[in-house]
Amino acid sequence: MLPSIGFPEMLVIVLLAIIFVGPKDLPKLMRTIGQWMARIRAMGNEFKSAFDDMDMDEDVAAIRREIEEMKSLGKLPSDLDDEMRALNKDIREATDMSSPHKPKPKNDTPSDE
Repeated sequence: MLPSIGFPEMLVIVLLAIIFVGPKDLPKLMRTIGQWMARIRAMGNEFKSAFDDMDMDEDVAAIRREIEEMKSLGKLPSDLDDEMRALNKDIREATDMSSPHKPKPKNDTPSDE
């Protein structure tokens, strides 16, 4: 956990910097500190992006494995594939006949009413 620095702490740091460094060299010191902070942040961002890239590579590899598994599941023996197509056709015909939007085929045989 990072320590929180409030206004009183910042005031003490500024006063100490003025006393030890002097008002003449203070802008140069602040510029140098700013440059170092920028470098540290850049290194931190580079480190974070490297971990994000590694995580993305793992995700892509997992997706590729899943796709290959799905492809292997899709390969059915021809007799089983024919049976599945026939069942699919029967189900579609049954749902088409029971659909209220499509007319039902008429029977030529008289009904027992």
